[in-house]
Amino acid sequence: MGPRLLSRLGSTLGARLVMAAVNFGLFWALSHTLDVGSLGSYALLMNLFYMAQGLPLLGLSVPLERRAAAQPETLAQELSNALTIALPVGAALGLGIAAWGALAHGPALALPFALLGAAVFVSAWILVAESVLMGREEMAAIARRQCAEAVLRLALALAVIALGGGLAGVMAVFLLLRVGLAAAYLRTGRLPRPRVGLLARAIFRRNLSEMPVYFGIAMLAGIVSRADALVLDRVGGPADVAMYTVASRLYDAALMLPTVVAIVLLPALARLYASDAPRFRAGLAGMLLAVGGLGLPLALGTAALAQPLMDLLYPPQYAAAAPILRWLMVAAWLTAIDQVLSSAMLASEAQHADFLSMALSIAALAAGFALAVPALGPLGAAVAVTLALLARVAWRLRWLLRHHAAEGLGRRLLAGAACAAAGLGGLLAGLPHGALAALAGSWGALLLAGAASGALRPSTLRGLRHWRERWAAGGTLD
Repeated sequence: MGPRLLSRLGSTLGARLVMAAVNFGLFWALSHTLDVGSLGSYALLMNLFYMAQGLPLLGLSVPLERRAAAQPETLAQELSNALTIALPVGAALGLGIAAWGALAHGPALALPFALLGAAVFVSAWILVAESVLMGREEMAAIARRQCAEAVLRLALALAVIALGGGLAGVMAVFLLLRVGLAAAYLRTGRLPRPRVGLLARAIFRRNLSEMPVYFGIAMLAGIVSRADALVLDRVGGPADVAMYTVASRLYDAALMLPTVVAIVLLPALARLYASDAPRFRAGLAGMLLAVGGLGLPLALGTAALAQPLMDLLYPPQYAAAAPILRWLMVAAWLTAIDQVLSSAMLASEAQHADFLSMALSIAALAAGFALAVPALGPLGAAVAVTLALLARVAWRLRWLLRHHAAEGLGRRLLAGAACAAAGLGGLLAGLPHGALAALAGSWGALLLAGAASGALRPSTLRGLRHWRERWAAGGTLD
């Protein structure tokens, strides 16, 4: 399973990186062509979409994905019954978004919000189709289609802006390409056609009985990941949203790898949990240590170079977003760890524990927003997001150590935490002396802490290679 998993990860990651670069390219172009208020409105619209796009299935994408992986013979019936939930919920969400835009943002944004609402409805079918394909581990097929959509969106949106179409034109392009992607999934031979004759009352009742916990997880995940822009829009307005978003777009790009890891990992871990518990624990421990260990120096390096990056990428009016980016790079590292742990929870059917971790994160996020945003504005939102993620990761690690800890994992996690603290200390010490001093300070402190704690000893690195080889061959960490 190991080589197949790494192959799927590599092919999916390549397409996802292209998609991330294209999406960032569109935002970069908009930051140079739209005024600050319009850029903030665009960011608000896209945050609303990302919050809403996973909700039409009421959280049932996870069990649908699991059943597609474990019971492929029921695929056509599961897909058809999932649509009986996704389509009406998607319609209600779309109408709600359109109405909220007209009432809360006035005539100037009524049309962009209406177009966004229509895109959310179309995305209900896309969500069902992609959940089934992910369960079948067809991630590369999803990534190729999404990549094509992103490239076309960039080209057409730039053309619309050049012709004076403005924000409404950009959202019209977005809707058009969502319709095109939905049509592509209807025509693909990789999915069974939905049929009315396959609808079953028993499956509908089963889906409704599973819905509360999964919907709670999906709802909380959407709020945690996208509430920052909504809060800033209410407290400070579109200008604050724009200032925050120029930094958070780089944060979103940094999340591409952990997102791909989570997409690839969930169906593989779900099968492994059911068939080989020791190997499940070994694979989970190795993946967690690898993601955390590789992500930390990248996060620290980007945080150290935040000011030069902002000066290079954006117009001068966004230079003040560099401190926001520093906090969000720490958040990106925490999110990478969180994605692995969340995949493990869902794969091992610990959705109640996942829900509790999300609820804790929401409470921490709400407290952070209430205390930090009025005082610090966009920077306060970044602080709140980072601290909420820290609380969530700590709770998930507690679950892992209690239920699925491989031998020696607790000691290695403590060593990793010491390395992170040292790297952040070096970053803070170097910042007053410039970006290069911050980079040298953070990486130097990280290396020293790694050597002192044993995290960078040759035996530890050999152990990680040994884990990869044993897991790929069907062994364990023991």
